[in-house]
Amino acid sequence: MEELKRLLMQADDEYLTGLSNKGMVKRAYKDLEQDAPEISWDGEEALVKWKDADCRIKAPLGSSVCSCPSRSMCRHRIAAMLCLKREMAKAPAPDEALPPNGVSFSAALEQELLSVPAARLRKACGAREFRGFLAHIQAGESPQIEEGSTVTVRFPWDRTVVKLLSPLAYSTCTCHSKELCGHKAMAVLAYQLRKKAVTPEQLAAAEDSREIWNLEETAQAAGSMREGIRLQLLTGLSRLSPEAEESMERLAVISHGAGLPRFESGFRSAADEYRLYFTRSAAFRENELMERLILLYRDACRLERAKEPAELRALAGNFRDAYEQTPRLHLTGMGSSHFKSKNGYEGEKYYFLETDQRRWYTWVDARPTFYEGVRRRPPGSSEHAQAPWGLNCSREKMMELEFYLTRAKAAKDGRLSVSQETRSEIVGSRDLGREEIRSMVVWDYRDLFLEPPGDSREPVLAGAVRCKKGVFDTVRQRFDMEIFDTGGRALHVAVRYSREERVTIQTLERLGSRLERREDAPMVFFGIPYLDEGRLCLYPVDFFEEEGLAPPVRDSGSGEIREEKAIGSGVFKEKTGGEAGGAPGARAVRAAEQCLRDIRGLLSDLFQSGLQSVQPELLEHMSVLENESGALGLYLAKEELGALRTALEEKRHRGALEAEPVLASWARLAEYVKLGMKKTELDLAAAHMLAADAAGESKREKPYEAE
Repeated sequence: MEELKRLLMQADDEYLTGLSNKGMVKRAYKDLEQDAPEISWDGEEALVKWKDADCRIKAPLGSSVCSCPSRSMCRHRIAAMLCLKREMAKAPAPDEALPPNGVSFSAALEQELLSVPAARLRKACGAREFRGFLAHIQAGESPQIEEGSTVTVRFPWDRTVVKLLSPLAYSTCTCHSKELCGHKAMAVLAYQLRKKAVTPEQLAAAEDSREIWNLEETAQAAGSMREGIRLQLLTGLSRLSPEAEESMERLAVISHGAGLPRFESGFRSAADEYRLYFTRSAAFRENELMERLILLYRDACRLERAKEPAELRALAGNFRDAYEQTPRLHLTGMGSSHFKSKNGYEGEKYYFLETDQRRWYTWVDARPTFYEGVRRRPPGSSEHAQAPWGLNCSREKMMELEFYLTRAKAAKDGRLSVSQETRSEIVGSRDLGREEIRSMVVWDYRDLFLEPPGDSREPVLAGAVRCKKGVFDTVRQRFDMEIFDTGGRALHVAVRYSREERVTIQTLERLGSRLERREDAPMVFFGIPYLDEGRLCLYPVDFFEEEGLAPPVRDSGSGEIREEKAIGSGVFKEKTGGEAGGAPGARAVRAAEQCLRDIRGLLSDLFQSGLQSVQPELLEHMSVLENESGALGLYLAKEELGALRTALEEKRHRGALEAEPVLASWARLAEYVKLGMKKTELDLAAAHMLAADAAGESKREKPYEAE
């Protein structure tokens, strides 16, 4: 009884409001004025009988019950507590006073909140909400906290309000959850941060190691995947039955069950490629299936041995890229392009430049083109559709604006999410003449090699002092137009024909015809760089002809040496007169590329026959390529070819094959060839560009010089 009385004496209106709400406390006061209940004490409880309900008040107060149908804290219980407080205040007995060592609600609540383990709070938040909360804190957006007999926490990035009470189980949240929801957990974390019981750095470190992996289950799944691939590589593609596709689907299911999304995606793709093979589709590529399987085998072996969370996380991948909170973004619309994916989606991709971070952001509006086997036509023009994030304009107009986004969410690759929490503020029309944007324009195309184009396909702003009329190749169905930098070096603006790209090609044709005869027509192309057949190309998203984007002034007569820059696998020094050198020769690069192609072809032949049925001709070819690799400086290829050939020759003589070392050499060789092909393609593009300089191409193409 003493504990109940102490709690009643401490329970002020703020605490009772936390148990219920402000309106219910006001209603309880009115009920108390209109009705005089019967009060009796029954051991550790108090009985309060109203005309329409009976209440049993207990400690803690949130556990009190009422005979009315309400499932939550009702007005009868709140009024009963107020009534008991009033009666105790009229004639307090000495033994009913607050004990000298009694703990107030606020002190008890602080002790309880600071004692909640951070691991429990992270689990209640969930991975995505916890990362979002941490991003807000790191960006300086701390929740508003009001302390008293309750702790009220308001989050500035949404409208959620949490009232923390002692005991914590009776805390309330505007999401109306009775459990420890993510909002309550974030509120407790915010309180612990305020009291310095934990630091943002500690939370970030805990996030990096939060995964708890069942190593036994993961290793078992990895072993099943490794064994399934091993059997197929031993058998050979030519001897496999259509059940190979089902085997890949089964391994994809195993991967999903073990929480390994990267493996699941790989096996799904392998199943699709087997389907193309067995249906004799022209889209089937044997090299792609071979590389996919052998590299999946390599990663399965690594996963089977992995113990550290960081390594397991890197191998497992993510089922979906998490969108995390970003600092305030200052975005400038730069252009949009249409896309169509192989898995049945198409739509538009919008590009934005964040000038403070010098980083590109994108927003993708994708829609399915197939639904239950029926073709669905996409909507008409998306340009006139409503812009996201509450921008009061069309999407076409959005790409001509400069605006701020507050509380935006983005994936690691810069993809923006359309969230109801995000707020926008239009600054004005796009100004491409701003210094922050002008400084990002590339007027020397060799600078594009400093960060070689790869799988990320990062956009660039490529300045062009002159454009040459484009040509449409009817055989390859590709439009190609050359643009030139200040040194006369060419970049190929290339677009493959499709129904969606028809308008783009027509626009480029008109542009080339209009600018071909002009001596000085500086402009900027915004697009995605890529490598194609040893040439650096640009897929155009948009182009700009504004005066503020003129190239920088350059003195052509000084002959001053510029800084050295890595290009391809070499280094060049440039005089403003146009001398350059140091890039690898195209002939040597082509020889290395051809050798790598031959090795990849050999591995495809090995995949076709299988490790159990290797022909002598294949081993002879392997020996030839081994010697050729050494002569060309491809020493890792020589080493792995030698190990592979030795193991296969021993198998022919002994009749038994130790598959694991052979498959390990195969995987290392396949990865080396894959990376080497990308490297030689980059070197060929660099050599081609520098060879044009060395041959005086810059003079013939009339390089730009300031007057």
